[in-house]
Amino acid sequence: MKIAFVLSQGIHYFYYDRVVRLLHAEGHEVRIICPADFSEDGNKSGRALIQLLHDMPRIVVEDALLPSRKNSYYVGLIRNLLDYSIFTRPEHPTPYIADTWLGKELSEKMLMRLKRPVIRSLITSKAARKLLRLLESLVLPDARIVAWLRIFQPQVVFASPYVFRGDIEVEYTKAAQSLNIPVIASLLSWDNLTSKGTYQVMPDWLFVWNQNLLEEAVQIHDFDPRQVFVSGAAVYDPWFDLSSSTDRASFCVRAGLDPAKPFVLYLCSSKSISDRETDLIRMLMTQLETVDEASRPALLVRPHPFKEMSDELENDWVKIFPKGGQRPDTDEARAGYYDSLYHSVAVIGVNTTGFLEAAILDKPCLTIVTPMTSAGQEMRAHFKHLMDAEYIETAKDFPQLVSLIMQIVSGADPHRDNRRKFVSNFIRPRGLDVPASEVISGAILAVANGRNPSDWKKEIYDQNN
Repeated sequence: MKIAFVLSQGIHYFYYDRVVRLLHAEGHEVRIICPADFSEDGNKSGRALIQLLHDMPRIVVEDALLPSRKNSYYVGLIRNLLDYSIFTRPEHPTPYIADTWLGKELSEKMLMRLKRPVIRSLITSKAARKLLRLLESLVLPDARIVAWLRIFQPQVVFASPYVFRGDIEVEYTKAAQSLNIPVIASLLSWDNLTSKGTYQVMPDWLFVWNQNLLEEAVQIHDFDPRQVFVSGAAVYDPWFDLSSSTDRASFCVRAGLDPAKPFVLYLCSSKSISDRETDLIRMLMTQLETVDEASRPALLVRPHPFKEMSDELENDWVKIFPKGGQRPDTDEARAGYYDSLYHSVAVIGVNTTGFLEAAILDKPCLTIVTPMTSAGQEMRAHFKHLMDAEYIETAKDFPQLVSLIMQIVSGADPHRDNRRKFVSNFIRPRGLDVPASEVISGAILAVANGRNPSDWKKEIYDQNN
């Protein structure tokens, strides 16, 4: 079986590393298509892809073919207007993002026109979305990509994240569908459906993590629920298998902490979620200083991999580790992060995917909801998934946050059952013992064989017999 993985960036490969490795191990020819402008190291690198090529040199990575059309302005306008239509429709939970996010793509004059009540009413209508998608269908697929597909002849194209800015996945989808090659779009992360864009060209199938995201795909992006397949989150499969690489005392020494003291782990968020994280940490430190030193836990701060953090925060009981942050995109990079989570007594953050990893390791989680953090919480639709699951301790001020921390340090864990339920429902809805990578690889093969992705188990059975 020939399978083309189309990714908008090489750094996104690690989300599907185990899927690709499984397919390759079963003897299928996997070809990865992405722009070749990624580096070999660093937090914004394609090091997971580099590691794959080292481990499995028969896998081919090709530089993505960019569209060569001359009418790119009009194509871009159609796509930006469809994005705007999706973001401003009544069903969208965070319509305010349309102006801030698309303001970089549409002219100021165009944005002013779109805000007029009559025009806004028209652009948010279902009829407008149908018209824009009809206009998109009149844009011919790129001839070079069609030619490439004719040569490679894949049985299926798997594209992700699909909703980011740029049109690599869209172009390969248009070309594949012109040749009757089925296309699977896969959701990269839990916020993509509400904060990134939309599906300019509808794929044959959309793979999402769970039922919550299936409902978002239907309500916001006009998918027929029969097109959406719940797969689980493959990117988190390694977290179910990892174990601590060192004992607690050795880890504390490595991080600069006192091994005799428990520590809480603060996981920083991206700049778009919290641009005043240092201020928040200082406020937390100030409140923790009111706790008797003998009882006060240490604080370990893990920087977001895409955001710098000053060492000036550090003192004898507050440490930053690792310096500069580290994206957990390979087993080696995950090890230190896993140890940080595993040896902590609790995890604190504003709005971070780290809450998902902490939940997998069954760690109590805490957040603070204040006017200072609201832009990255209540005004971000994906934060609602965390609140609805009711597994995160929520404080309204820093005295309450520290009080909750001290209760957890003393052994309280009132949301343990909700936390475990969240992992089961949100990350591995097919079963805690069923890796999402196995589900996705089986579903890809089912689609390639002309079947429904729900036949993934049968596909795996046929492969193994």
